[in-house]
Amino acid sequence: MVDALRRASRWLTPGGCVIDIHPTATPAAIEIGGAPAGRVDTSDAPARHAAADAALTQAVQDGLLVVAVSDLFDFYTHADTLEELREHIEENWRDARVVVETPRVGRPRAHERVRITKLFLAGGRTDGARTRSW
Repeated sequence: MVDALRRASRWLTPGGCVIDIHPTATPAAIEIGGAPAGRVDTSDAPARHAAADAALTQAVQDGLLVVAVSDLFDFYTHADTLEELREHIEENWRDARVVVETPRVGRPRAHERVRITKLFLAGGRTDGARTRSW
């Protein structure tokens, strides 16, 4: 990912920025009716997401990019039924399997914590281009 950040930084125009969005290393939870019911098991997602954090940190430490603002938010994938949610996750997430430990009544959703970071080139920007807002 550091290589991707290097390439992206070469494509930036003056005043342009890179927006990085990726899940945190915390495994996604399954909620039904708003209450915890299980989890999404993945073979390597926590390691991949931690590696994305490390790559961002490395790009900043290498003086390539500077962080303008970074935040965490909750991201939900909703479905009408548990089977629909299971199908969506298992078809669209890499090596993912839905595990429901506490069956409940209600609409299911997957709950992820996601990090969003706005970055600028480390040099060559005017003060006006480095805004701390989105």
